[in-house]
Amino acid sequence: MKYVSDQRSVLLLCCIAIFLWSCNKKTDINEINNTLLNKNEKLRLEGKDAELIALNIEAIKQSKERGYKKGEALGYINLANMYATMGQYKTSHNYLKSASNIINHLNDNFLYAKLYHEYGQLNYVTGLENTALSYNAKAIYYGEKLNERSWLLSNSYEQRADFIFSINKDSALIYYHKGFSIDPSALNCSLLGHYHLLQTRNIDSATFYNTKALSLLKSSEFGTVRQGTVYSYYADLLSEKKEYEKAAEFYKKAAEILVKTKRINKLPFIYQKIAANYQKLNNKDMEEFYSSKAEQIDNTLKSSGNEAIDLSLSEIINKKNKNNFNIIFISIGFITVILGVSIFLYMRNKKQKSESRNLQKSDTEAETKGRISKEDFTELLQLAKTNDPDFVKRVEEVNPDLFQSILNINPQLTKSELSLCAMIWLGFSSKDIADITYIQHRSVQTKKGRLRKKLNIPSETDLYSFFTSL
Repeated sequence: MKYVSDQRSVLLLCCIAIFLWSCNKKTDINEINNTLLNKNEKLRLEGKDAELIALNIEAIKQSKERGYKKGEALGYINLANMYATMGQYKTSHNYLKSASNIINHLNDNFLYAKLYHEYGQLNYVTGLENTALSYNAKAIYYGEKLNERSWLLSNSYEQRADFIFSINKDSALIYYHKGFSIDPSALNCSLLGHYHLLQTRNIDSATFYNTKALSLLKSSEFGTVRQGTVYSYYADLLSEKKEYEKAAEFYKKAAEILVKTKRINKLPFIYQKIAANYQKLNNKDMEEFYSSKAEQIDNTLKSSGNEAIDLSLSEIINKKNKNNFNIIFISIGFITVILGVSIFLYMRNKKQKSESRNLQKSDTEAETKGRISKEDFTELLQLAKTNDPDFVKRVEEVNPDLFQSILNINPQLTKSELSLCAMIWLGFSSKDIADITYIQHRSVQTKKGRLRKKLNIPSETDLYSFFTSL
């Protein structure tokens, strides 16, 4: 009997130990979730980059030790968001890819919504607006499947409104209201005010929402980028109402917050607005002071080598420095005189024998395999002729499947690499590309070789045939 009693005691102790271990593990996971969702958001809004990165790296480490895949994926998404904000798009892509590899095995709607939300933002800031909208649609789809409608769905609605702001103002307003109904925050309220100021030109509505946004600001949001955004939109309203002195003061407050939260790339725009207000006040000294500050920071940003800044300022840089390789990669120029599609293909046939079979295609074949009409094809060539920085965006609009198929193979391609893909897809030879971009023919061949590796294209496969088959 004593032996049986001892066995029962041992069994009871084992059960207690297992129970305590499971409770401890659950507590650890709850703490990891708190770190990844709440602490991370606080640091993000405060612009504390280094602390945020260290926090997530440690959270990922703890998640791996505990086999907590959701925590690991969330950490990667948080890091992707931070690096995208810092302009390091390739690093951001890498972290999103790591997160995607995990999430695809978890079937978690929250993680899918958050992942696609970040992919949408990343594609939008790099100029791939249609691809961004596609990812945003997925984010909304999974966000609406969540048991409770949260800030994540609200952010996805607001994101879609931003994406379509300039092309479909009525739909944008609907999504702004959807986002505000879920999360009636100061930021979302100010977005509505900003919309009415720019789109409906309804000063009364703009005043109502922007003033309400100021009252909705929480103490926890003071000093964060959210407060800076609310102040800058309120300053826009004051400037429109010709209250220039007061507008300048709110712009200055917004600028101080942007400096603190390290959103430096937004400062030139704010300083230019301050200068414009002082111009209205006939204060030449202050106008020149802030114009000078805007120009200084603008020049510093251009020379910083930051990929995000290079992309967002590509149009300005392209006009000032045609010989800079970064600019060439971002806004690749094309042939200067185009007589016609058939003549162009005939000339290309003579220039590169290895691609001769592709260059003998007629206008009809170009329409079929390129999935575009002759008119669209001619338009793209004209955009190239004028070195239009919207070339990549227009290619995506004309043939959205092209970049989507390419990015499905390797989502880390840069905008310059997508431009090269588009050139090849249009039928440009290596010599043409070299002449247009002011680099040696050998350099173009090197770029094509790198492109093959990144897209896993066999050496025996013709690049033109590969891209026109997508």
